[in-house]
Amino acid sequence: MGKSLYDNFPQAQNIFSSIDEILGFELSKKCFEAQNEELKDTSVQQLAILSVSLAAFEVFKTKNIKVGYLSGLSLGEYSCLYAGGALSLKDLTLLVKERAQAMQEAAKANSSAMFAVIGADRKLLEEKAKQESFYIANINSPKQIVISLAQSDKEKVKNFLESQAVKVIELEVSGGFHSPFMEPAKERLQRVIEGMSFIDAKIPIVSNFTACAHTKAKEIKNNLLQQLISPVLWNDCVDFMVKSGADLFFEIGPSQALKGLMKKINPQIKVLNIEKKEDFCHFEEPRRGRNNT
Repeated sequence: MGKSLYDNFPQAQNIFSSIDEILGFELSKKCFEAQNEELKDTSVQQLAILSVSLAAFEVFKTKNIKVGYLSGLSLGEYSCLYAGGALSLKDLTLLVKERAQAMQEAAKANSSAMFAVIGADRKLLEEKAKQESFYIANINSPKQIVISLAQSDKEKVKNFLESQAVKVIELEVSGGFHSPFMEPAKERLQRVIEGMSFIDAKIPIVSNFTACAHTKAKEIKNNLLQQLISPVLWNDCVDFMVKSGADLFFEIGPSQALKGLMKKINPQIKVLNIEKKEDFCHFEEPRRGRNNT
């Protein structure tokens, strides 16, 4: 993961080396060589994804594409802090390290899980959430919603969902993220965030919490904290950017998951993935419209 970028672009090498130095260990080596089991560890996984995303973004910047908005799903929103100039690389790396550890500890303290619900009606789930003992965690697309719930309620909730003729998939995660189960993580992260030097973003960041664009440092900090315990409104974030004029999107980082979701949200938009050397070989300069990364 990220090796193609490291081997071919000095901008990417600089990001990996800088993050290694900040952390005091070779995270880059884990990105390039670690087995899947090690990368599943939340404290390693989040930092690895951040490193590859920022390395890819530094190379992307050399293409001089004018970016109208920044947004990302869950952890992806943190990459926007660096891309938008709201937080230094050092502070961002330490913040994500703390976030990962805080979420992992909150998951241990609150035995919880997550289900992906495919084909469910959003309004129905929002209405039934409290009654059926679950929380809406992610609105990923019109037909993909993720919920968080207590481990003890899994059978009850699954029976209810399947009675609604929807597909239910339990996710391989350590806890019920983006829900009140993460309240301890929010409290811990708040102390960390308040000690960091945030500045206003140079590019508007579309928040998972509000599904609106923000540049003010105070608002950005609050949105990051609320994101831990509130639904990630990815569907709404994409809708906001499209309605604001974006028609070309760049998914920057070690995945193509968002491309699939975004096509389901709006089949008319164009999404280009940026995660390895080959993605830059025949880079297409956009000719019109506002862009998002």
